[in-house]
Amino acid sequence: MEKPVPVGKVENAVVNGSDPCQDQEIDSCPPQTGYRHSIWRSVLFYALVVVPAGLGLLLAYWFPAVWLRLTAYRCPLGSASRVIVKDLDGNKCVEVVKTAILPGHTHQPIRIGHTCVGLKEVWSGGVVRYLIHRHLRYLYQPSVGKFVLLRGLDDGHTSSALHGMRGGLSLEQHSKRACLYGENSIDVPVKPYHVLLVEEVLHPFYVFQLVSVVFWIVEQYYYYAGAVFLISCVSVIISLLQTRRHLQQIHDIAFSSTTVSVVREGREMSGVSSSSLVPGDVLVVPPSGLLLPCDAALLTGQAIVNEAMLTGESVPVTKTPLPPSSLHYLPSSSSHKRHTLFCGTQVVQTRFYGNERVLAAVVGTGFSTAKGGMVRSILFPRKLSVRFYVDAMKFVLLLSILAGCGFIYTLAINFYFKFQVKDTILRAFDVITIAVPPALPAALTVGIVYALARLRKNNIFCISPQRVTLAGKVKLVCFDKTGTLTEDSLDLLGVQPVVAGSFTSGLCSARDLPQCPLLYAMATTHSIATINGKLTGDPIDLKMFQGTGWVLREPPPGSFDTLTPTIACPPKGGGGEILGSEVELAQLRMFTFSSDLQRMSVIVRVAPTSDPKQLHVFCKGAPETICQLCRPNSVPGDFPEVLGSLTQQGYRVLAVAHRPLHMAWHKAERVKREVVECDLRLAGLVVMQNRLKSQTTPVMSSLSHAGIRNVMITGDHLLTAVCVARECGMIPSTHSVIVAETTPTSLVSFRVLGEGRSPTTESGEEGTTPLIIKAGDLQPPFHMALDGKTFSVLRESSSQDDYQRVLVKGTVFARMAPDQKAQLVRDLQSIGYGVAMCGDGANDCGALKAAHAGISLSETEASVASPFTSKIPDISCVPILLREGRCALVTSFSIFKFMALYSLAEFITVSILYSYESNLGDWQYLYIDLVLVFAFSVVMGYTGPHPHLVKRRPLGTLAGVHVMLSLGLQTLLLIVFQISALLYLQKQPWYQPLNPDPESRNIRCSENTVLFQISIFQYVALAVSLSTAAPYRRPLYTNVWFLLALGILFPLNIYLTLAPAHWWTWLWEWLQMKPHPSLWFSVAIVELALFNFLISHLLEGYILPSECVRVLLRWVRCKTKPRNKYKHLLSSIPPNWPFTSHS
Repeated sequence: MEKPVPVGKVENAVVNGSDPCQDQEIDSCPPQTGYRHSIWRSVLFYALVVVPAGLGLLLAYWFPAVWLRLTAYRCPLGSASRVIVKDLDGNKCVEVVKTAILPGHTHQPIRIGHTCVGLKEVWSGGVVRYLIHRHLRYLYQPSVGKFVLLRGLDDGHTSSALHGMRGGLSLEQHSKRACLYGENSIDVPVKPYHVLLVEEVLHPFYVFQLVSVVFWIVEQYYYYAGAVFLISCVSVIISLLQTRRHLQQIHDIAFSSTTVSVVREGREMSGVSSSSLVPGDVLVVPPSGLLLPCDAALLTGQAIVNEAMLTGESVPVTKTPLPPSSLHYLPSSSSHKRHTLFCGTQVVQTRFYGNERVLAAVVGTGFSTAKGGMVRSILFPRKLSVRFYVDAMKFVLLLSILAGCGFIYTLAINFYFKFQVKDTILRAFDVITIAVPPALPAALTVGIVYALARLRKNNIFCISPQRVTLAGKVKLVCFDKTGTLTEDSLDLLGVQPVVAGSFTSGLCSARDLPQCPLLYAMATTHSIATINGKLTGDPIDLKMFQGTGWVLREPPPGSFDTLTPTIACPPKGGGGEILGSEVELAQLRMFTFSSDLQRMSVIVRVAPTSDPKQLHVFCKGAPETICQLCRPNSVPGDFPEVLGSLTQQGYRVLAVAHRPLHMAWHKAERVKREVVECDLRLAGLVVMQNRLKSQTTPVMSSLSHAGIRNVMITGDHLLTAVCVARECGMIPSTHSVIVAETTPTSLVSFRVLGEGRSPTTESGEEGTTPLIIKAGDLQPPFHMALDGKTFSVLRESSSQDDYQRVLVKGTVFARMAPDQKAQLVRDLQSIGYGVAMCGDGANDCGALKAAHAGISLSETEASVASPFTSKIPDISCVPILLREGRCALVTSFSIFKFMALYSLAEFITVSILYSYESNLGDWQYLYIDLVLVFAFSVVMGYTGPHPHLVKRRPLGTLAGVHVMLSLGLQTLLLIVFQISALLYLQKQPWYQPLNPDPESRNIRCSENTVLFQISIFQYVALAVSLSTAAPYRRPLYTNVWFLLALGILFPLNIYLTLAPAHWWTWLWEWLQMKPHPSLWFSVAIVELALFNFLISHLLEGYILPSECVRVLLRWVRCKTKPRNKYKHLLSSIPPNWPFTSHS
């Protein structure tokens, strides 16, 4: 039988980093055990294992940890030559301990991780001991007594310490670190063909096949053995070529080498190979065109970087210098990633100030970089807790037990008939090869293979194939708002300035604004850059700036090293003048937008001015955040009402504030953000209109009708998000919305949206969050909406019951930071939801990776942001993925059941024939295994997904009562109809029992022919019955290949049963069949087979899926409560919650 093609292949994958939004899951000090080589143990081991045909060597290859324990003795890690390392998935790997001799004096200290130790403590005699595990280097530290992950400058270094490295490393320091860290290279080795061939041949699947072929040859099944051997060879070659191509693709994408300029010993060195970079080197970033070869912290200047390969975000990102501070530098943190240049991203443009160069400190190299992390995630994907893979192995174990019983039965039968010992043993082992098909676990991947191909045609790409089946069990989908549910671009609806502490009446156009702080802020508070003559930046920034009608001037490419900041000015003749000259706004410094802070700000010089030290700060962001940073007397008294009226209409509102800053520009370059963003004065509101995408509402309706819960997780304002949720149908118009809010005293209040606050009472238990409660009844159904602050308060301080009830009733989660989004996804999973997440991949990467099925809307084919990447620019990709997931799950189960029942059917046939001292013939095995079963197992997976989602989800376990009942009843049918055909034969007047010949295999007999004829119809019946379509797959008639196979093989079975022996005599001879004297007997066999098919089809298509059987099974299992926790939570919510008091 052919081995299925591996599905863990990534084509055209964009190799990018360990998630810059979330730390890579790396064990810095994994469990490890040291061993040292033992000569006498090795001699004894190899002397013993060679005896049983080298089987011991094969087991040693499959289980290297066991081999090491048998050939070496355990010892302290300090003297070990090999180490068993246990990874996060529980797998044990044997790693070789290597040594490196460091140059220079041994008394000088060197920083390793967050500790600074003397070199004499790190190695003995100038030798460092280390091992490489999954491409990461672990260094032995005697003080710890273990091998510890060797990190770069991302561990234990403060931001100020990084700024102190501007002078670069000395040559001696560089040579030491080069010896410790190795080359800065992400080099995935591409194994030669002969190595891959050996690895493929030694796979347990092919070893089992090879052993089976040997047994079949000994038993004189030459044709069958030859055919299986030939197919296995073809399968090996195909798998070898695909594996080689896969490794070559990863190597080509991952490997890159260039020359860079670095600062060493205080002077710039150009033409340095990027492979020689080490943590601590200072990189000189050129004006443009650098593909970053490492992770680096930006120390001076600014850089505009294209991170599309990293996050899927096509908009270039502005990176600003890392501010000096005593905080530890963590490139994966949200506060530091905007100062970090990640490996694999493209520098589009840099900006210099004065005579300074754009410098960046190298913090990570090789596989310890962002790009290296992504490559490792492809090479070593985390093991998913997919239940049915475990169930499949349990079922194989069950078949093995059955094979053991068949083995004993065969021995007893053959000893009874006094067969030779050799023939008895061969037949007994033959039963094992029949009862346990080696391809059974691999059958679970067939549905995934076909689903991946269909997804690719729909422009949905996957880097984690196992998650396809997880998508089939999704019960809840989380959506980002902007760019996902709504259009990427926003339209500037208008502005509402603040004049003399009050809002103007109504919105006005930004172009009608006089020279005022609001206009200046809109013209400067952005990260827009001119690239190739085109304005590029965040869509909101672009719309806001374009709404002013102003123009942006940047220094020409040749003058980026001068003090020429980005300048915004009104169009010629626009009337913008100060002191008789045209106004110019020079952006001197930018504090980039932070999802955690929910704001960005700039320091601007307004020209002309009589005071060169007179600067201005402009800040924009979430209205509630900006309001807290403003002077109270600058905020209008009706601010909440105005903001509420705008957000309730679904508009996106930004608040703008300003303040003067009396400071020289060189001091402004070093001032801390907290000093600048305070004591602001509110300038006004900017109102943006964000339209829904055309597919959003239909998709929401489709998911809701399928019983799939929809949740919005956004960074936008709460009321805006609720409005969008109502508009798209996520919250039906007839349903109520309860808003949970946090008061200044960290109490949580609940109110029905649209109602004013009524008198409340306070209550609370010790250890819980006091809730401000409102008396009154609430008519269900209702949805809850809350912001990130309330989410944190409820999660950290509230009672577990209240928080989990919010999880099952919450529909809108607004003002959520990236880490809160990921945490919400994990919490929803913890109460039993299968969670999918759909977002743009920028601020959602943590949630996308945490979800069972994360879908990033991006133009790249794959990214680190999520397991799935969709080129479809709207959420219509979500139902496509869910349908494919359900189809893949059902298809995998169907093919698994088909393969299992095929082996059982053949096992039953052979066991019955053994009792008559007969067996199936060589060509009969060939016809069953390689014509019928192989053909149907290939074409069964071509049935596509059903065009509509239904409420009922497919089964997710093979060990369930429903699956076991199906397999049990089908097996019973196989036994009943085979025995019935045999009994009917024995009642025929012309029947003559077989007189076995001890020197022959006794294949050509009536018993063999009848069982062969009835069984070949059973395989067809199983293939048709187990291909039941609705409600997860299209009708069977849409599978053209299946119909073609059925149209050829079913008539062929009819011919083999009804045709007279003088027709195609050679066929009867090849199949070693004995013709029946009576045509009516043959017709009766066909009728019996058709009756078998009818019952089998009714069983799978109508009886087992029926509600009566479901109720019966529920009663048998004594299931009175829902198994999923979220269902229990929904059913146990008190009538008046959350407006009920805590006693």
